[in-house]
Amino acid sequence: MKRPFYIVFSDAAADALQGFRQQCRAWEAEATGLFKGHIGKMPGLAVRVAGVLAHLDWAAEAGAPYPDKIGSGHIARACHLVGGHLRLHAFRAYGAASPPDDIRNARRIADVIRSEDWQSFTARDIQRRGLAGLQLANAVQAALDVLEQADWVMRFREETGGKPRVVYAVT
Repeated sequence: MKRPFYIVFSDAAADALQGFRQQCRAWEAEATGLFKGHIGKMPGLAVRVAGVLAHLDWAAEAGAPYPDKIGSGHIARACHLVGGHLRLHAFRAYGAASPPDDIRNARRIADVIRSEDWQSFTARDIQRRGLAGLQLANAVQAALDVLEQADWVMRFREETGGKPRVVYAVT
């Protein structure tokens, strides 16, 4: 009867994989959309690639014993391939294809500012437009923050006798 063979990681390889997982978390914190999902799968991909590399090394060396461990060299090469090479290709395919929501929404607001020649407006003015992705106050605020950082708009408070009103002046 055939049974599956298990190939375990050496302690050094397990430590290297844990370091790669932490690096992936750091990359994930800066990523969005499909690219972020891809980064989340990279540690698993590195494990599978390391297994393939262990078998390729075994097959390339005449008379070598069947691999019983994934060594630190296998996982190091796998992490280099997955994190250093394939990640960059994935960024080109996923990351650049879809900008983050706040930037995409900032572009929509900028289009409205240009097409209607606004000189000033409130966040509520944006929400009333009913633009996709810009109905909720937090999404509008995130997009306005992007425009403010890019010096498209400047925020100021207008006293109303009650709660001050936040108005954005187009710069």
